[in-house]
Amino acid sequence: MSVEQTKLNLLAHSKNMLNAAESRQWQELTELDHLWHPMLENAVEEYGEALSGIVEQILEDNEIIAKYLQEAQQETASEMQQDTHIAASIKEYLK
Repeated sequence: MSVEQTKLNLLAHSKNMLNAAESRQWQELTELDHLWHPMLENAVEEYGEALSGIVEQILEDNEIIAKYLQEAQQETASEMQQDTHIAASIKEYLK
């Protein structure tokens, strides 16, 4: 595979991961992420500095994905806290 095709594949995969995070499809993101690391490592080993033109875009996508993950974690933590308060209220009521 040529360096240009490799760049396109990496960018497409990065965008697919970003789309999964934006649409909160965490299972799909997990599956894509599992494939991402070996794909990226192989590309860097084979092409190294020739990939420098896409690094900025990949890092930007990664930052946005991390933001979506952090938001989802905060929402989950908030929901868990609410559930804990509800459970405590029910226990208190049943006494």
